[in-house]
Amino acid sequence: MPSKRLASIAVLCLSLAAMATACSDDTKTTAAATVTPSTPSGSASAPASSPAVQGLAVDTLSGAEIAKQAQAATAALTSVKIDGSVTNDGSSTTLQLAADRKGNCAGTVSVPATGRVDILRTSAQVWLKPDAVFWKQLATQKGGPRAGAMAAELFKGRYLTGGQNDATVTQTASMCDLVDSIAKDDDGTPSTYTKGSAGTTNGVKTLSLVATDADGVRSTMYIATEGKPYLVRVERTDSPQTDHMDLSDFDKPVTVQAPPADTVIDYSAFQDKLKTA
Repeated sequence: MPSKRLASIAVLCLSLAAMATACSDDTKTTAAATVTPSTPSGSASAPASSPAVQGLAVDTLSGAEIAKQAQAATAALTSVKIDGSVTNDGSSTTLQLAADRKGNCAGTVSVPATGRVDILRTSAQVWLKPDAVFWKQLATQKGGPRAGAMAAELFKGRYLTGGQNDATVTQTASMCDLVDSIAKDDDGTPSTYTKGSAGTTNGVKTLSLVATDADGVRSTMYIATEGKPYLVRVERTDSPQTDHMDLSDFDKPVTVQAPPADTVIDYSAFQDKLKTA
């Protein structure tokens, strides 16, 4: 499970980076979320020895059994926040997203050389707020270098709405689906699990579990040992990359609210502006 989840992030981030530099961008009306993604709190600490904690029978369960319980608990989540970093071709893409099963999502995705985009989504609408770098790349792709410079200044701090058929917008918004994919059950790919040590991960008491999939890819899972056995962190352990995901805010509400209309630019108006650049 963990290696597959990290791999899915890598694929989406790579696609987003490629499309943002080669395609257009658009979205729906603008919004501001009441949920603000947090910053990853770093690697887990794992003391050499620590007593078993009530909630997860770490001493009696096998690694596979612990992984199964963690997958079931995580799959039952109604909402979760994820902070992650994925490396592609030496460049690290970061994402900070909070999402629920109702379609609400709020967060940020930063892609090297492409820029940062704030993502807001409900079950019915999607809103993107690009930074200057992203605006420039998008406008340049649509209208040339002069349009790129103009857009970066003219639309600074604005949300882009409309253009639901634009591939870049769809791909960008799909980053919110990563949160939902993490909460899915194991895909059935054979993996072996080796129990590690107890410790504390992002302020939560956890047990580390090393997972090796059928391709030999190794990841370390950190599973909560108090309360429900949620997956708290997963990271690659067999490469120099820093690929990881931190999960938090389990079952906390995610609320998205529309911002003032004067902070919104419709995609059709955006295109019209480019024609005059």
